[in-house]
Amino acid sequence: MRDATPCRRTQAALFRYTARMMKALLMGMLLLGATPSSAPDAGSDAGQVSAATTMGTAASASGRLRVEILSSMTPLRRGVQVFQVRITDAVSGKPVPGVVLSVQPWMPAMGHGISEVPRVTAREPGSFEVSDVDLFMPGVWELRFTLKGTAEDTATVTLKLGR
Repeated sequence: MRDATPCRRTQAALFRYTARMMKALLMGMLLLGATPSSAPDAGSDAGQVSAATTMGTAASASGRLRVEILSSMTPLRRGVQVFQVRITDAVSGKPVPGVVLSVQPWMPAMGHGISEVPRVTAREPGSFEVSDVDLFMPGVWELRFTLKGTAEDTATVTLKLGR
């Protein structure tokens, strides 16, 4: 006669998985059912950083620039991300105009990045939206930035992703 314990463990794991999926579905439905008063007005920029939380900062390799990553999703979870990036002068704190930004997401523990190139959109001097960032695994990720302008510089911001 077979031991029923493995079957019970499988059923319990399936139950926990189903409960997590239902919770995620309900949260998604709540987010989609936002009240009109919480939705941005048609004239506002959907990518505003005022409602975002700083996820990480780093000084550039030269030490002249400061890179700040902001997100409205806190805590960060795996999946496709949209980040706001601010590039400021390390001394004055003022936005730096004329920067051309590129980013490579990298998971150092696994030795890989992502297959898609994130989309970088300049919003105003020193402010960018970085979208299509598919951080598909929980763990530590690095956003490796290349900053071009009057001189080339680099910066790396480390993020920790939950499940």
